[in-house]
Amino acid sequence: MDARVTKERVIRDFDQYVDERIDDGVFRVNLDMFRDPDLFELEMEYIWEKTWVFVVHDSQIPENNDFITTQIGRTPVILQRGDDGQVRAFINHCTHRGPRLCKTQRGNAARHTCPYHGWMFDSNGKSMMVTDEETGGYSQAFKSMSHDLHQVARLESYRGFYWASLSDEVSSLKEYLGDVSFFLDAWIDQSPNELEWVKGDANFTYDGNWKMVFENCLDLYHAKTLHASFGNAVMNRFKNMGEDERKSINLDDFVNATAEVSYYNFDNGHGALWIQNQSQQEDRPSYAMYKEMEARVGADRAELMLSGKVAAIFPSILFVESATFQMRMIRPISVDKTEVYAFCLAPKGEPDDARALRIRQYEDFFSTSGLATPDDTAVYRSAQEGDQARTLEWNQGYHRGIEMIQRGPDEKAKQMGFSPTLSIHGSIAIQGEAMYIGPYREWLKKMKAGQDSALSNLSGDVHG
Repeated sequence: MDARVTKERVIRDFDQYVDERIDDGVFRVNLDMFRDPDLFELEMEYIWEKTWVFVVHDSQIPENNDFITTQIGRTPVILQRGDDGQVRAFINHCTHRGPRLCKTQRGNAARHTCPYHGWMFDSNGKSMMVTDEETGGYSQAFKSMSHDLHQVARLESYRGFYWASLSDEVSSLKEYLGDVSFFLDAWIDQSPNELEWVKGDANFTYDGNWKMVFENCLDLYHAKTLHASFGNAVMNRFKNMGEDERKSINLDDFVNATAEVSYYNFDNGHGALWIQNQSQQEDRPSYAMYKEMEARVGADRAELMLSGKVAAIFPSILFVESATFQMRMIRPISVDKTEVYAFCLAPKGEPDDARALRIRQYEDFFSTSGLATPDDTAVYRSAQEGDQARTLEWNQGYHRGIEMIQRGPDEKAKQMGFSPTLSIHGSIAIQGEAMYIGPYREWLKKMKAGQDSALSNLSGDVHG
C-alpha cells in the first residue's frame, strides 16, 4: 500500500483500505487490514487505545478486594473493587520498575506485592510500602512523588457493564453506546434484578485477526454450512432420545422461511441483528420467565427479550444470544493472533431448571466443550492463511444484502423506538453480510482521526 514517510512516522492514506460505494452496490475491505502487522500496530494506537473498551461486568467482582485482569489494546489492566466498594481500573504495572502485579485472571486480594522488589499496593491502588525505603538514600524529589498505581483515564458503567478508556478525550459512555443500548437493555431487563455472571469461563486463542470474530457474530450465513456437524448432532439426539432431550439451539431457525431478521448499524461502529418469529422459543431458558416479562414490559418487548439477537459493540465486545446468552471479549494480540474471553450471563432469579438448561446450552454450543466454537476458530485460521495471497487485494464477502439496505430505521425499529443509521429487514434467508459497513466506517473514521492527532502532536513537539 502507498504511504508517505516523515522522519518520525509513516503517513497512510486509509481511504484505500475501505471501498464503500453503496449506491453502486459495492462494499469491499482490503485484505491488508487482516495481514499487515504495521497496520495492526496503528489500530492499537488509533482505535483500541483511544476509545471505550469493555472490561468487566459488576457481578464478576462482587466482593470488596475482588479483581480481574484484562487488556486495553497493548496495555495490561486490573479491574478491582476496593475495600471501600468502589470499582477502579489500574494499569497492571508496578510504578517502580514495571512488572505486572497480577498474573492471575481473577482473585481476591487486599494488597498486591510486586514480585521483583516487593513494593506493595492496597486494593484502592495506594502505595503501602516502598521496600527498605529508610536505607535507600532516596532524594526528596522521589519522596514527593506519588507511588500509587496509575489509574486508567476513564472508567464508566452502563447498568453493571464497565467500559474503560486509556484516553480522557472520549465522549461519555452513554453517548458512545447510543441506541445500541436498546439491545443491551433487552438482556438486562429479562429479570427485574438484572443479570449475573454464570461462573465458568471459556478463554481461547485463535490464529487470525481480531476483526474476524467481530464479523462472525453478525454472520448468519455460515451457520448451516460451518456448523452442520452441530445441526446433525442435535437432530440425532432428537431421533434417538426424543424431543425432551433436545436441549440445544435449533439451526432450523437460521434457514426457516417463516423467520424474519433485521440487521442494524449504529453510530460509533456498533451493529446488531434481531431474529423474529422464531420457532421453538419454549426451548430457550428465558421462556420460563416469559409471562412475568410480558406483564412487566409488554408483549413486543418480551418477544425481543426471548428472540435470537446479537449486539456487536465496536471494537471490543460481542453480546450473542443464539444457543443462549454469552459475551465475547476480544483481545488482539498480533495481526494474526487473537484471544477471546467468553462467559455466560443470566437473569438473576431465574428458575433452577432454566438455569440448568442455560448452562447445558452454553456448554453445548459455545464453551470449551461446545461443537460450534472450534468450527469458528478453525475457519478463522483458514481465512487468515488464505488471505496471505499477496496478489489479491479484496474479497467479495460484504455484498450479500446490499441491495436491501435502507438509511435509518426499518419498521421494527420505528415500532420499538430506536434509531439505527442503516437497516436491512426481510426473510432470514437474506443471511446478510452488508451490515459490516458500519463497523468499517468507524474503523476508517478512527484511523484517520488517530493519524491526524498524532501528526498534530508531532508538529507541536517540533515547533515547541
